[in-house]
Amino acid sequence: MKNRNWRAVTSVMALFAAIFVFVTADAHAQGATAASLDKVTVSTDVAKRTLTKMQINAETARAIVDACVQFGKASNASYSIFVLAPNGDVIDAHVMDGQLPIGVETALLKAKTALYARTPSSAVAQRFNTVDGRVIRLNLGQSSGLAYYFVGGGLPIVVQDQLIGAIGVGGGNMDEMCAYTALTKVLGPQPPLTPTQPPPAATPGGGGGRGRGGRDQ
Repeated sequence: MKNRNWRAVTSVMALFAAIFVFVTADAHAQGATAASLDKVTVSTDVAKRTLTKMQINAETARAIVDACVQFGKASNASYSIFVLAPNGDVIDAHVMDGQLPIGVETALLKAKTALYARTPSSAVAQRFNTVDGRVIRLNLGQSSGLAYYFVGGGLPIVVQDQLIGAIGVGGGNMDEMCAYTALTKVLGPQPPLTPTQPPPAATPGGGGGRGRGGRDQ
């Protein structure tokens, strides 16, 4: 029994060590330099045609998706990833092998939540952490194609104080960290993640939603 427990602890420690090396290497490679807004948004010609400038461009969206896929492979995990424009349009997406339909759906919902609330979906989950508080907000934003989903894994994409899109990651065990690591690698240092808080006390017929650490279901 002790040997099995020790092997489990060792495996977890190895996983976090791999993630630390992954994040540190990314920060070193990019020189901890924040991205330039002009380089990560659509060109002037595109902006003239669409009348929208502050939108993540396809090249940057693909780089973020690729970085998240790399994070998944480094930790032997599978994720669904969506990168959205500020209006909710899908700019890029990828579903890794082994994903269930619910992982794909929740990844998109998390990205929409980050857009709608202009904040990480984990922060939304902690802000509205009671059944009553969530029920009255479940349908908000649906008329504009957005919504609230009270699970971590969605992050707004902000460069030089401008929202240029959002990322949503689902279907894995470290969804928010996957998104955060990808944004850090491609865009530079990001604001600290929302600290994890214990769920509220259980009430009859209720219960808190999962935060950063749980698998989507």
